[in-house]
Amino acid sequence: MCNVEETGYPKEIFSSVDRLIFFCGLATLSKDVHWVLRAVYSIYNYTLIANCMIFIIFELIAFRRALEDVPTFLSQIAMMFTHVICMVKLWMLIYRKEQVAKIKAKLQNKHFEYVSIDDFQPGKKMHKETLFIKFVSMFIFAVYVIVGILGHFTAAIMVNKNSSSGTFSGNVSCQSFIPYNFYYPFNTSTPRKCHYALIYMDINLDICAFYIALLDMIFVLFLHVLAIQLNILSKAFITIRKRCLRKMKMDLNIRLFRDADHKEFEQEMYSELVHCTKHLCLLIGVRQDIESLFSFITLFQVTASLLISASCLFAAATVPVSSPNFFSQLQYFSAILSQIFIYCWFGNKITHASSELPTAIYKSDWLGCSRRFKQAMLMSMKRMERPLYVSIGKFTPLSLSTLLAVLRGSFSYFTLFQRAGQI
Repeated sequence: MCNVEETGYPKEIFSSVDRLIFFCGLATLSKDVHWVLRAVYSIYNYTLIANCMIFIIFELIAFRRALEDVPTFLSQIAMMFTHVICMVKLWMLIYRKEQVAKIKAKLQNKHFEYVSIDDFQPGKKMHKETLFIKFVSMFIFAVYVIVGILGHFTAAIMVNKNSSSGTFSGNVSCQSFIPYNFYYPFNTSTPRKCHYALIYMDINLDICAFYIALLDMIFVLFLHVLAIQLNILSKAFITIRKRCLRKMKMDLNIRLFRDADHKEFEQEMYSELVHCTKHLCLLIGVRQDIESLFSFITLFQVTASLLISASCLFAAATVPVSSPNFFSQLQYFSAILSQIFIYCWFGNKITHASSELPTAIYKSDWLGCSRRFKQAMLMSMKRMERPLYVSIGKFTPLSLSTLLAVLRGSFSYFTLFQRAGQI
């Protein structure tokens, strides 16, 4: 194992994740932190969770009322499933902290860091990916928050446009402009109170969005870092001879006909191959950990996305184009597609990165290697004939083809909803 100074790896890859976990109130503060600060943070945490749960109860009340009208019921499916997903993901964030921490530790294992040689610069690559991770983290949060903010501003503009002297103009009410139908625990008969309702809606929707975005972010970043580690391991296999020559302080351009004639070098080559193989086993184990932790939540997410997307399209098709509800539904539909696209894109990266490993092992300049080196090399190549992937509920791999299936399914359900709404 090489130390951090030699490898140039960043000390912490998931620092942005830790900060966002703290922001969402789900961090575990050290006992070294003053008890007053820990108490304040606990109040902050429970306040967020309580607001989220109260809002979902109000949503259930509105959903129950919507059962009396088929079109309203179909348009309410999107928000209902979203809040159910929110509760499931919040449960995972609270009760699966240890599993998440273990995966983070494995992906940052200092024992499997490689020194740079020629164009193989794993430390620099990880530094770049750390910046990318920060960008992805903020992007996922921004997508969810912007959807709510745009819905608020659109509705607020329409409220101001259709009101004068503190009252609504014509035969309209606050419900005519609220982008999402849910139960309000207070009066909304005036434009001013309607603005309060919009603010109340935004705050609670954003809290739910934070929890959903946080788990999504953890999931896709685990997939991304795993894919990057697989890419680094591929280059490590390819450069194994050069790295061993440099470690042994030998000429990098030397050509050895038989490594077995140089016992120390042959031992170093074999030890480095074993080291890379252990790294491969670790990454395969990480893939299994991610699978066991997120497999069924991805199944639930993908299945719900079919209904949510269809519901958004149906709701947008039943209101005027100038309605704030029309824009909010299209924004929501775009957010759901972005979410599934991110899932599928990073899931596909794992499969692609792992499929390159057999070729990388073959390029490891093995002609002069010992018999045991070649045997170990063949076993690793044989194992990686089956590329790695994360499945959706143990049924199908999470890949870009899944995105196409979701799109086809969404439009099929949309057609079904239209027929049901006409009955």
